[in-house]
Amino acid sequence: MLMTGGASAAPDHNPWYHGKYGRNRVVHLTLTATVGTVWLLSSVLKDQFSTGCRWCEPPGFDRSVRNALVWDNNGRAHMLSNINAYAVGPALGLGLLILSDHDASPSRLIDDLLPIIETTVFCQLFTSVAKLAVARKRPYVYFDTPGIPSSNNDNLSFWSGHSSFGFAITTSAGLIAHWRGYWTEPYIWGLGITASLTTEYLRIAGDRHYLSDVLVGGLVGVGAGLLVPRLMRRDLKLVPVANGAAVVGRF
Repeated sequence: MLMTGGASAAPDHNPWYHGKYGRNRVVHLTLTATVGTVWLLSSVLKDQFSTGCRWCEPPGFDRSVRNALVWDNNGRAHMLSNINAYAVGPALGLGLLILSDHDASPSRLIDDLLPIIETTVFCQLFTSVAKLAVARKRPYVYFDTPGIPSSNNDNLSFWSGHSSFGFAITTSAGLIAHWRGYWTEPYIWGLGITASLTTEYLRIAGDRHYLSDVLVGGLVGVGAGLLVPRLMRRDLKLVPVANGAAVVGRF
C-alpha cells in the first residue's frame, strides 16, 4: 500500500481491486473493451470525417527541424516507426511486466496489464478526436514530398498517435512496476523511454510529423499514463468544494 506523509512507499503486493472495490475489475474490463471498440471504429470511419486542413502553415522551428531530420528514404523511417511504436514498445512494457513475477496468477496478470491497456485506449481515442478537430496538414503534404501518395490522413498530423501510444504504455507500465516493487522497473523506464523517443525521431524522419506533433503527443501519453492508473486505483478523487470541485489524491 502507498505510504503518505513523507514515508517511503512499500511495494504493493495486494490485489489491485479488493474489499468493497472488488467489482471494479469487471467494471474496468467492460470499460476498456467499450472504449477500445469505439477507438477502433473511429479509426475505421475517420476517413468519413476527415476534411481539409485547418492548420496548414508550419511555424519556423517545425520547418527547421523537419529539414534537418527528414530521411531521403522516408518510407523506411515510416516503416521502422510503425514497428517501434506498435511492436517493440508494447513488447517492452507488457512483456517486462509479465516477466516481473513468474508465479503471478491469471488475475494478478489482469490487474497488472489492465491499467496499461485502459490507458492506451483512452489516450488513442482522445488522440483521434484531436486529430480530426485540429486537422493539421502533414509535412509530406506541405513540402510535396515525392513517393508518398495522397490519402485521407493528409490532414491528421497533430498530435502524433505513435508518440502518445508509446509514452502511454511506458509511463503506465513503469507506474505499475513501481507500485508493485518489481525488479523490472528500471528496465521498463529506460528501454521504454528510449523506444518512445526513437519513435518520435522516426516520425519526423519519415516526414509524417513535425517536432511539435511528437512533443505534444509524448506529453499526452505521459499524462494519460500517470492519470488513468491512479483513477483506477482510486488514488485520485473528485470532491466538492465551495466554488466547484477539486481533485485530491495520494502521490
